[in-house]
Amino acid sequence: MFPPVISIESTMSNDPRYTAYLESQRRAAQWTVFLRAVAQALQSRLDVDELRQTMRAAGMQAAQELALPECETLADIEAAANRHWSQMGWGCVALSEQPDCLRISHAYAPFAEAFGAEPPDWLGSFLEGVYQQWFLLLGAGNALLVRFEGRDENGILNYRFGR
Repeated sequence: MFPPVISIESTMSNDPRYTAYLESQRRAAQWTVFLRAVAQALQSRLDVDELRQTMRAAGMQAAQELALPECETLADIEAAANRHWSQMGWGCVALSEQPDCLRISHAYAPFAEAFGAEPPDWLGSFLEGVYQQWFLLLGAGNALLVRFEGRDENGILNYRFGR
């Protein structure tokens, strides 16, 4: 089920279409113990910078497997990305052009479900790597970078793509 076409801001409302979408995205808990154990093992062996680098590299690798089709516009990129995220149960993304950068807002990534109510911030580097690789594959070049800026009060992961 593809997420309804609504802005990320409106997802915070009680829109029944989003409630239905989120219900359709529930996944089995079979991976929860495994993922938490892997996260704990990584955290005990790597510092935060190494964790971020590792997750970014994993995201870039994942983007190779989730290649986007040729896209002409930001709306095309957003729609193609959302098709992948919907199929995987990984929420949805909104892209918004700003004067100095492109804002990437990713809602409903399943980090809390897999890693608990307060998932570690370094997990955001996974999506940072995915978006970076997608933009590279679409021809953006190496001068522009995707950077994770944090999670807002609604759990939306925010990124900046620019210089």
